[in-house]
Amino acid sequence: MARSWRNFFRLSKGADSNVKQEEISENIQDSEDPPVGTETAEDLDLATENPLEEDVPIAEEPVAVEEFVVEERPDGAVSENTPVIEPPIEEILKEIEEEPPVEVTEDEAVDEPDGSERSGWFGRLRQGMQRSRESFAGQLNAAFAEFRDVEDEEFWERVEEILITSDVGVATTSKLVTRLEQEALEKNITDGGQLRKLLLENAVQMLEKPIELDLAHKPAVVLMVGVNGTGKTTTIGKLVRFLPGRVMLAAGDTFRAAAIEQLQTWGERGGVPVVSRERGADSAAVAHDAIQQARVAGSDILIIDTAGRLHTKMNLMAELEKIRRTIERLQPGAPHEVLLTIDATTGQNGLRQAKMFTEATGVTGIVLTKLDGTARGGIALAIADEIGVPIKLISVGEKAEDLHPFEAREFAQALFGEL
Repeated sequence: MARSWRNFFRLSKGADSNVKQEEISENIQDSEDPPVGTETAEDLDLATENPLEEDVPIAEEPVAVEEFVVEERPDGAVSENTPVIEPPIEEILKEIEEEPPVEVTEDEAVDEPDGSERSGWFGRLRQGMQRSRESFAGQLNAAFAEFRDVEDEEFWERVEEILITSDVGVATTSKLVTRLEQEALEKNITDGGQLRKLLLENAVQMLEKPIELDLAHKPAVVLMVGVNGTGKTTTIGKLVRFLPGRVMLAAGDTFRAAAIEQLQTWGERGGVPVVSRERGADSAAVAHDAIQQARVAGSDILIIDTAGRLHTKMNLMAELEKIRRTIERLQPGAPHEVLLTIDATTGQNGLRQAKMFTEATGVTGIVLTKLDGTARGGIALAIADEIGVPIKLISVGEKAEDLHPFEAREFAQALFGEL
């Protein structure tokens, strides 16, 4: 049974009455991704010219907020449609080291539609992972059909090869096969069918982790990170459809051409305000402004988008650390969630990304995207085992309902198929 969105969010016991859980629906209307701005040659040139070569003045202008801005009056009330001038933040940022300029030239891709008819989450999951299942499960079935003796070393070597080539990874494969071999020996298993069931159960145990999204704060601050092209901004747009309460977005990706406009389009479609600055502005300043605006507006949740930090560039990871430190100074304990989007088609490269981002930003959950592509799906096992960070969300398509809370047994069944 699919994990419910209703049970996915951890809310405070004294949750605001405005947080309407009944608004969380698993049967929302189909929604296509909003158009992403097209980069011109001039845009690409600008993206490589280090727009932050000189320090960007902070808090000299009002923050641009899509849909509405709010102001707190002396009597404590909040009025809408009144410009808000935020106080300077030099005092808060002065102790934070300035990091080198960021160069980002890659575009963030969105999930490709498959054009097929799908009904029900598990049906979408199975169809999205069809390519993975046909390759992965087909080879395993052929191997298990020939299983006769637990001491057959050639059999175990073949299983190891299949798992490794399916992006499960060497370390995780070794652990999984060793465990499988020991249990098969202890239980005196000589039948391939029994061994298949044992493999499925071990995979479920490896994937099973607590996955609640911590929203028990006001505002609950969610920081979205990930390499360009993993569907980070698109995931934000999808997630907004399911979140309870009042949501605000922050366009912290100020480096990629059209990134701000893309998030603003998602905000318009979801009916939520977007805090933004001009392209090339200091991302830490955007995060600061967004937290201030969320407090004044009484927002329940603030999601901060960030630029696609290439995990091989130490200075870019340091920039993310700077954003996180800024958030922590403004709101101790925040960000409450740091979600890392990983493109499942990148295989072991995705595992390396998870390691680097976790070290730099303290990732609390993984969003595995593009499982409807050529992904072999085994990367989920490697991430769960080697990183220890739970996979909280998975996406198998471009529509909002193609994003769903991760459920270990469902995923394992969709990956291994009729084992």
